[in-house]
Amino acid sequence: ATVASALEIMASMGVTDLADLRPHMLRRRIDPRTERSCEELYEWLEPGQLLAEPPEAWAADWKTADLDRFAV
Repeated sequence: ATVASALEIMASMGVTDLADLRPHMLRRRIDPRTERSCEELYEWLEPGQLLAEPPEAWAADWKTADLDRFAV
């Protein structure tokens, strides 16, 4: 979709700024009969959570992260 299309969809939701979008507002079709919100599909972190205490699922990746290079 184009930026204009995204803005049109947001307007239909009553959202005027990207910062106002929330995970529960965005939905993804899983199969022809099922849809879920992004809030349900993904693990969301609180601000600063990786610095304080990363969730177990993120801990190994966070531990090996390097500020000076982007590599897998």
